[in-house]
Amino acid sequence: SGLSDTIILDIISNYLVLPNRITVPLVSEVQIAQLRFPIPKGVLRIHFIEAQDLEGKDTYLKGIVKGKSDPYGIIRVGNQIFQSKVIKENLNPKWNEVYEALVYEHPGQELEIELFDEDPDKDDFLGSLMIDLIEVEKERLLDEWFTLDEVSKGKLHLRLEWLTLMPTAENLDKVLTSIRADKDQANDGLSSALLILYLDSARNLPVSYILMDTLLS
Repeated sequence: SGLSDTIILDIISNYLVLPNRITVPLVSEVQIAQLRFPIPKGVLRIHFIEAQDLEGKDTYLKGIVKGKSDPYGIIRVGNQIFQSKVIKENLNPKWNEVYEALVYEHPGQELEIELFDEDPDKDDFLGSLMIDLIEVEKERLLDEWFTLDEVSKGKLHLRLEWLTLMPTAENLDKVLTSIRADKDQANDGLSSALLILYLDSARNLPVSYILMDTLLS
């Protein structure tokens, strides 16, 4: 049941979860590429810092002794999904990881976070959080402790930055200077610019001889 649900959700995401969309042109002058592949409204930089007072899900002696948890987080923005590292046996984990997600619609997209305790069989739920990106865009920078939902205790420390896209490179040096100071926060570095590449068409491609052999055999 769980496997089939995951497969169904993945199929739906490939068609309908932002930025994916179904386009139906009603007039001939419309640029289909602009409808199907819009330019992002902005970039959300997510500093996944730490949590406190999480529930201890691991038990010993058939549940008599309460242990700790091995927490990790799953972060979603539209169809973009990130997973943090696992912190072993810790109810106050520190991840200090950074992720960057493209935001295509606001309102319409939210930051969704779920925390889990890693187990050999089935991971236990440690809480969730949903943040409206309108608020992040308005404040430009949020650095707060958020109370986790759907659990009795636990809170999560996030630092959220809203980055606006600019069509020129006049502020690039300033951005590069800023991210150099934070270069150790992300494994592959922080972004300074966004490259958007649209593949329109191809012509005069070579004939596939493997296909010809198959047809003639």
